[in-house]
Amino acid sequence: MIAKIHSGTATYYKAKEKRAVKSSTYRERVKADRIVMILMLLGTIAFAVFTT
Repeated sequence: MIAKIHSGTATYYKAKEKRAVKSSTYRERVKADRIVMILMLLGTIAFAVFTT
């Protein structure tokens, strides 16, 4: 690191990084999957309409 930061914010960010990562539930994965599929469908439709 070029400059060492000795402040309260550096301590805050280090503490924030150590949070435990919780795994997503099945419902959350299904919801995220559906949102991505809808966005891909809308993107495909928009691409088809605006490129012809």
